[in-house]
Formats: sequence, structure tokens, C-alpha cells
Amino acid sequence: MTLFAAISLFLLLVAVSWLAGFPLRRWLTRAGVLDRPKAHSSHDRPVPRGGGLLVVVAFFGWFFLLSHDAMPGINWLAMGVAAVAFVSFLDDIRHRSRRLRFVVYTLAAAVFVGQLLLLDSVAAWGPTWLVAFVLWLWVAGYANAFNFIDGIDGLAATQAIVALGFGAIFCTLASFSAGDLVLLQLVLAAVMMGFLFHNLPRAQLFLGDVGSIATGFLLASIALIAGAELGWKTGLMIAALHLGPVLDTGITLTRRLWQRKVIYDRHREFFFHRAVRSGRSHLFVTAVEMGIQVASGFLLLTFGIFWRDSTVALVAMIGVISLAWLAFFFWCERQFRKAGEVTKEFIA
Repeated sequence: MTLFAAISLFLLLVAVSWLAGFPLRRWLTRAGVLDRPKAHSSHDRPVPRGGGLLVVVAFFGWFFLLSHDAMPGINWLAMGVAAVAFVSFLDDIRHRSRRLRFVVYTLAAAVFVGQLLLLDSVAAWGPTWLVAFVLWLWVAGYANAFNFIDGIDGLAATQAIVALGFGAIFCTLASFSAGDLVLLQLVLAAVMMGFLFHNLPRAQLFLGDVGSIATGFLLASIALIAGAELGWKTGLMIAALHLGPVLDTGITLTRRLWQRKVIYDRHREFFFHRAVRSGRSHLFVTAVEMGIQVASGFLLLTFGIFWRDSTVALVAMIGVISLAWLAFFFWCERQFRKAGEVTKEFIA
């Protein structure tokens, strides 16, 4: 595929996704699939949820229409996406048992990871039991982490678009024969960009669990497929693009455990929530997080071009990216505490 054809296809998919969002919004509204404001919500009016169906349909369109026989574990990935998307959409329609969802997400991740472990390239990563646990935790955990960050307008969509865009570049740098994996990421990025027009600057459509869980599952799995097919460094570079949601989720849930709060209850204690609650707009917080992720992508791209053979350089860059996210979280926390102090003084 020529560069012109790739750009044309990308823009066409953006337009199709954007246009498809309008009838989808109407259908979800008529069906009553609405996210109604609650105590933990960041919106003040009912908004249709389930916009992530666009992403799920795009993935299966790519899966059934294009060749991808060489991609490791792709058939099991498709079954996993179907399972998590189905149970998540049922939850969007009417809240289902957390236990049921946990079982489905866990089994889907375990089956996919189990197939990857049969590959010699993945088996060489370390002891089988340890690799299996880490990879399973990555897929199942990140699917939930991505769901958690879908809490303010545009945040999850922009994080996905940037990660998929840079992921496509990293895969191309690793091997020009990775066209199937590159095309999958570009298709998902284009469809997510079309959805973004319905999600910013004031959301008219939410991803819903069907979108956030399935997209998180896909993003985590793409990193593993890239690692298996193109080498562990490429997979780790793609995974590093997701450090924001991973660190935000990890720190926030650890804090809730320390405070003896139920970690799976819905809340507004993530750092992006705290920034919004301190008075910053959804658009501002989303833009800042996207800026950090874009800067991270360029830093990793520098590694991929100049120091690809150096493990030390990769670890150092991941450390720098982690520090950047931690600095942002520290700022969010500080702004939140300042706003709380101002409120207390005003009430007094």
C-alpha cells in the first residue's frame, strides 16, 4: 500500500466513523442505553454510552476482510474481544454482576496469553509461570485500567489514538513486513478519531464499557503481538505508551486499599478526576495528558532510531516517561488539595 493510499484510507475511516456516530447516538438514546449522572460522574446530564461499538465493528471488519494469517494469536484475540465486548455491552444496557465480568475478562486474557506462550519467541522471555502471570496481568489489568480512565471527555480516545499511531510507527521501524499489525493499529486509530468528534469538547457519546474494555484489551494485546512478532523491545516500547493509565490506576487503587476503601466501587479519585475537581476543564486535562503521551512517543521513537540495541537506553527512557507522569500526578494532587483548602476557607 502506498503512502497516499494509506492516508486516504485513514481519512475515509475517520469520516465513516464520525458519520456512523450520529445514527448510533440516536439508536442508543432510543434504546435507553444512557449514562445518567451519579455521585461519581463527571457529567451533569444523560449521555448515550456504547460508542465503542464503532471500535469493535472496525476490529472485526479488519479481521474478516483482510489477511492476517501470520499474526500470532490473532484468532484467539478475536474470540477474546468478542467475549469481553459482549458482556461489557450487556453491562452498558443494564448493570451485570461484577463477578461475571471478572470471570469473562480473566478467561479471555488467559486464553489469549496461553496461545502466545506456545511461541518460541515468547517462551524465551523467562520462566513460563512468571511470563504467563505477567502477560495475563498486563492484558486483564490494562483492559480495566483503560476502562477507569474513560472518566472525562476525550481522555481515553486521545490516549488510544496517540498510542496506536506511535505503535504503528514502532512496528514499521522494527520490520517493514509487519503490514498487518500496522494496518490494524491505523484502522483502530482512525475509527477512534471519528468517535472523538462525538466525545469532545463536550461529550455527546461515551465509549461505554463495550468500548473502553474492548479497546483496552486490544491495546494491551497489540503490544504482546508486536513483542512476539518483532521482538520484546518493540512490544515494551508500545506498552510504555500506556504508562499514564497504568500508573494512575496503580497508585489510586493502592491508595484506596491503604485507606481501606473498596477498590472496585466507582469513584472520582483518579488523578485526572482530581485535576477536574480542582477547577480544570476536561479539555485542559485531556490536552495535557495527550501532550505527555506524545512527548513519550517521540522519546521512544528516538530510542528506536538511534539506540535500538541498548537495553539500558530503553530502560532509562521508560524511567524518564514514568517520572513525567508522576510529576503530572503530583501537580494534580497539589491543585486538588489547594482547591480543597480554598473551599474550606470560603465555607468558614
